[in-house]
Amino acid sequence: TKPNIVNNSVLIKRYVHPGHAWMRMTDDGDALVGIDEFAQTIVGVVDGVELPRLLKRVEQGQSAWKVRHHHRVVPFVSPVSGRVIQKNEMVLRNPMLINASPYGDGWLLRIRPRKLKAEVNNLFTGKAMSHFIEQAKEQLVRIFSTTPALMYQDGGIIIKDLSERVSDDEWKLLAKEFFLADENGSASPRQFVPQW
Repeated sequence: TKPNIVNNSVLIKRYVHPGHAWMRMTDDGDALVGIDEFAQTIVGVVDGVELPRLLKRVEQGQSAWKVRHHHRVVPFVSPVSGRVIQKNEMVLRNPMLINASPYGDGWLLRIRPRKLKAEVNNLFTGKAMSHFIEQAKEQLVRIFSTTPALMYQDGGIIIKDLSERVSDDEWKLLAKEFFLADENGSASPRQFVPQW
């Protein structure tokens, strides 16, 4: 099949893991990974990132890196299994690239994947990805619907600086619910499987 063409450029296919890490394939078969826009809005302005060492093996659904916003640290699970073959040095020097360009210059790792054909079934793409992100936003509103200080009058959630506005217990809940890992970096026992 021919790739979709948008404005004379090839449309890039992106996948999202239920832990809000994204993945897209490079021309040479590697996977670039990062955190999705939903995740970076919850975390807030990223002021630190801790990436695994080169050649480290990462596993899909297991904690692979951490990002920091002031005193809040968020472990993220890898969207794919494989070996880390490159770290984004620009992000290490300027972590705010994650916020400014989460799907572009804000990528975190290049991974040489293994088991990709099987693992891609655990990821969302296209309409399923859009539906998943909408469900995550709705879940966020449900979690904070009893916290008036975090709600707009129209029922939406105040995302800006959310990590600064929640208690430590609420933050732990957010990490487990949306990022599938606890503050120690352990993968949450709750695993999602795409339903679409």
